Amino acid sequence: MDVKSAFLHGDLHEEIYMKQPEGYITDPSLVCKLKKSLYGLKQAPREWYSKMDAFLLSQNFQRCRSDPNVYLQKNDGHIIIIVLYVDDLLITGSTVASISAIKTALHNAFEMSDLGLLKQFLGLEIEQNSDGIMVTQSKYISDLLVKFNMAECRPAPFPFLSGISLEEGKSTPPMDCTIYRQLIGSLLYLTHSRPDICYAVNAVSRYMQQPHDLHWKAAKRILQYIQGTRTYGIHYAADSELELVGYTDSDWAGDSIDRKSTSGYVFMFGGGPICWSSKKQAAIALSSAEAEYRGAVNACIQAVWLQGILSEFDLGSTMSTVLFCDNQSAIKISTDPVTRQRTKHVEIHMHYIRELVHDRTIILQYCPTDEQIADIFTKSFSEKKFTYLRSLLGVSSSG
Repeated sequence: MDVKSAFLHGDLHEEIYMKQPEGYITDPSLVCKLKKSLYGLKQAPREWYSKMDAFLLSQNFQRCRSDPNVYLQKNDGHIIIIVLYVDDLLITGSTVASISAIKTALHNAFEMSDLGLLKQFLGLEIEQNSDGIMVTQSKYISDLLVKFNMAECRPAPFPFLSGISLEEGKSTPPMDCTIYRQLIGSLLYLTHSRPDICYAVNAVSRYMQQPHDLHWKAAKRILQYIQGTRTYGIHYAADSELELVGYTDSDWAGDSIDRKSTSGYVFMFGGGPICWSSKKQAAIALSSAEAEYRGAVNACIQAVWLQGILSEFDLGSTMSTVLFCDNQSAIKISTDPVTRQRTKHVEIHMHYIRELVHDRTIILQYCPTDEQIADIFTKSFSEKKFTYLRSLLGVSSSG
């Protein structure tokens, strides 16, 4: 549902004055005292949120503890979930009657447009059928290719050529920063439905301050890849198990300049990924085990948050979340209470993850490197290995 003129519904709780609008000035010495919120006011977004928040709470909704923009109503075994994004509302629930009731209440309180079954939201295209839910950004990709004159480019089989060192790009001619940053920003938004390009986008985004020709060509390579996979997206199968499972991985000293490692993780739920990350670590790891360990800690932080929000939706399992790691040493460090010489400097990390492992909130399990899905977030691969990991990740064609 979409709220019409949402910010105008906000109630001001302080005195605010504005100049008379052009064409309505009668006495230049007079100003207008605002009775309602207006677009352009710094207070407008917060006052609108407060208005909607008060209304939903009056309808026996509860604010989600894990995310203040999500509201829950539980009654007689039924649940309604409302996601509020500025003036747009996503509504879902266990029964059609309960959804209709809250829609009627919203219509009575605010002027709204009922947009029906969710099909598009913030550039995401959602297709719902008996097989499950498919999330893509096909139209966004088409517009992106046209914007950067790549609509007729030749498709590439994978987004990042292995063996290419972007650190050596400074020897190539410099690029226009504005255009490069526009492209990287557009690609970053595309990663919301395309986790398979997450590492490649992460790699080229490190050079937005001073991009060069090599970096521009690497970014255009990503456009060539999405040209051939524009119908790809995330599929959540209807018959899949609702169990949260995570994968974490890290390379070691992958950046040849500052020798920092890149960590990646992904959490699978309902047959597809719901949360993923590819990020360069803030500290320099002194060993591959430490790099994997630090990556596992970051994944655990996300796992705890996901457990909280899923439990509020009554979707959380009472069992521990399994987090797969392909480094035996990192797993041993998380369970061994003895402080080793190599791990004295990561003490805070050890205390946090060991407590989660001890309480069985998280279970770190070993998985072979060939089956480590999070590997796709830490390094580049050949076409065959990349395609295999992409299939394990749950990214497939909607066609």
